Amino acid sequence: MSKPDVVVFDFDLTLTGWETASRFFKTLLRRQPWRIAGVVLALPVLVPLWALPHTRRLPVRFAVWMATFGRSGEALAALAVAHADEVFGGPEPVFLAQGVERLRNHLAQGDQVVIATGCWEPLAQALLEREGLQDVPLVASTLRPCLGGWVSERHCLGENKIPMLAERGYPPPWRVAYTDHRADLPLLRNSAQWYLVSPGEKCLRLIEQTMMTKAQILPWRDA
Repeated sequence: MSKPDVVVFDFDLTLTGWETASRFFKTLLRRQPWRIAGVVLALPVLVPLWALPHTRRLPVRFAVWMATFGRSGEALAALAVAHADEVFGGPEPVFLAQGVERLRNHLAQGDQVVIATGCWEPLAQALLEREGLQDVPLVASTLRPCLGGWVSERHCLGENKIPMLAERGYPPPWRVAYTDHRADLPLLRNSAQWYLVSPGEKCLRLIEQTMMTKAQILPWRDA
């Protein structure tokens, strides 16, 4: 039997309507004002770090640490499940209907579909379960404990997606890739065919210049 073609989907803003991890950790911060106060007090240090490309991720990591401080891994996982229930009960759809339809079409055609995302793994898994996509393989970011909170362990973003997918049994090249973001250029370079989902102008220009071809655009978020 021949090996099924591998199709890689990004998650946030490709299959979903928003940045799921960002929304989750912001929710954790807002629910307890003292956590927000910790971030505000650190702003004199965080703002200069945000201004520099090579340190821009540090303020985000600090915010995640503040949101998770004092919480166990089990408690965070339970909060992720509760958050998934909450957003699925809200007025705004979590998943993009056209994205889910495209993913299911690939499955129906016998393709091997895998989702590779920078979202935190337990959160992405909880959201996929509520959409009925729990059986789709997921390669996602992980956290590790640090000084009473949690920080990034492996961030499934950009170049990191390549080895993380390979470790899970999905080495390049891939047949098709779907993404919304220029950070996934390494993914596109290793895919025979690729699509951009409602890309921003700057993103579109950079990817087309780098790939030296016109992008195939899917306006799922613009529909």
